[in-house]
Amino acid sequence: MILHRASCRGFTILELMVVLVILGILMGAFVISAGGIFRKSAEREAATRLTRLAAAIEEHRQIEGGFPDDHLPSGSGGSEHNGGAEALFLALYDPAYSGSRPGQDWLVNTDNDATRKPRTTLPTKDLWEFGDPWLNPIVYFESLHYGEERLVLAGLDGLLDEQNVQAMRHPRTQGWEAPQGYQLISAGPDGEFGNEDDVTWFGD
Repeated sequence: MILHRASCRGFTILELMVVLVILGILMGAFVISAGGIFRKSAEREAATRLTRLAAAIEEHRQIEGGFPDDHLPSGSGGSEHNGGAEALFLALYDPAYSGSRPGQDWLVNTDNDATRKPRTTLPTKDLWEFGDPWLNPIVYFESLHYGEERLVLAGLDGLLDEQNVQAMRHPRTQGWEAPQGYQLISAGPDGEFGNEDDVTWFGD
């Protein structure tokens, strides 16, 4: 009896290239899909933070009789950056304030500044800002100062730039949004204020 050895051959280079191309396409589709999911998740988290900050601001108004000031107290120190965001932090973390405070895990300090003396319930003098999920300051405007520009240090993936941020106007009438209230603005996923991916809250 004559036995025939089964034909056995490896993949050709062409076949390997086809497999690699298919794998590359699948990986690319997965990365794009996963990136979209992560972005949507971060945007939802940003909206949640703004909602909770708004609730804290409303509670401050009920307790103190007005919205938190968006200017740093005189003599508090700090840099020229992130003033409105830092003022909101100081108001809500003031030792004399009896209302609720957003969690410490939201705090960022993109300009690495500090107060001259301890001013909060925290053990350090760091002049924090409430940050969004992309680790940029959430800008706070109180309606009395809507006409002012704020110098904010923010960016994408730790690459920070000085940005001039303005309170937002209604797109149709060009009047101020929440003209008697306040505005909270996150730069959104791209770390740049003033474009369509900003995440906002307007409170009256």
